[in-house]
Amino acid sequence: MRGNNTVTGFLIIILAIFTAGCTSYIGDSSYKMNFFVNETFEPLEGKVYNNDNFLGFATNGSFVTSIEKLRPGIISINGTYNNQAFDFVFEFSKESFNYSGMDFSLHTNDLNKAIFNASVIDIEKIRREIFDNINEERKASGTNTLKWNSKIAQVAMNYSKTLSIEGFAHSDLEGRSVGDRLRENKIFYTIVAEDLYMIEGLSDEGNMSQTIVNGWMKSPGHRSPIVDRDRLFSDGGAGVYCEQKNCYAVMVFAGLEHDQNMKLDQGYMTFIYLYDPSYPFDFDVPVSIDIISTEYIDVYLVSGREQYDTFLKNNYVNSILESKQTKTLRHKVTARKGEGIIIQSTMGRADVDVHLRYS
Repeated sequence: MRGNNTVTGFLIIILAIFTAGCTSYIGDSSYKMNFFVNETFEPLEGKVYNNDNFLGFATNGSFVTSIEKLRPGIISINGTYNNQAFDFVFEFSKESFNYSGMDFSLHTNDLNKAIFNASVIDIEKIRREIFDNINEERKASGTNTLKWNSKIAQVAMNYSKTLSIEGFAHSDLEGRSVGDRLRENKIFYTIVAEDLYMIEGLSDEGNMSQTIVNGWMKSPGHRSPIVDRDRLFSDGGAGVYCEQKNCYAVMVFAGLEHDQNMKLDQGYMTFIYLYDPSYPFDFDVPVSIDIISTEYIDVYLVSGREQYDTFLKNNYVNSILESKQTKTLRHKVTARKGEGIIIQSTMGRADVDVHLRYS
């Protein structure tokens, strides 16, 4: 997303202060230009152009040329100040030819804006502020706050730099999406979303993090994973990359948790995938299992749904792990694709809450 207040280029037009004296075209046809900071009279040095035609170099703030080489339009100077590049443009009217030269001055504030380099911004501060501001919006909407996930944040950080190189899009030049990027970094998820933001032509840091989140909140598509009405997302991470006068922000939202409630009459059972075989991953994943029941239950960790079908038919299960006659279970396993748990109520009607957390 591009910000509504994005500046696509930095152009300062300053009315020049005319020097005294009248030009004589019969005698001396030289034309002197002085470039300096208005408040301090500090000279500015750099390449001087007239309507994009290179004239020469201003040294110690001064440049002399022949008036025959000049045309009405603009005068620009391109140089460096405090090791930062600047490019200033000044109006150069027909009336300018009535004098033997001109003073081109600019205010300190304009100079500071022109030489501002976004690479000096505290990136860690901005990305954390983006994340915190998003959680404030989630609180306001009544949904859960996100957990900062360092692995996801690193993926977001890497892609923010990619945006500066390959262009502003959700897929890179090889067609990989945010889901592909998480998968390549062996990050398991049940759902994923991504918000992007680009600011061009920065002249100061301002309240960048709030500007970015406000921009997302004004766009229905970007707003959706932030307010998250269905509580799909549990984790997230932000990445920011800045260079010259541009900044790129990436916020990744991911679901790494699953909650399910079920009511089982005595003797009834159900099956829940720990690792749905339809998920597009080729690696095992650690998962924390947290089960709370109002009545005693038996819990079986099995290799696949076929074990559940066998249990229903033959009252026999070949389990990897089991816990019987329990009301609570907290266990961490490394799940393989297709594995799941069977839960059977053994005494009375059980109200069972299951919470899965992937890492």
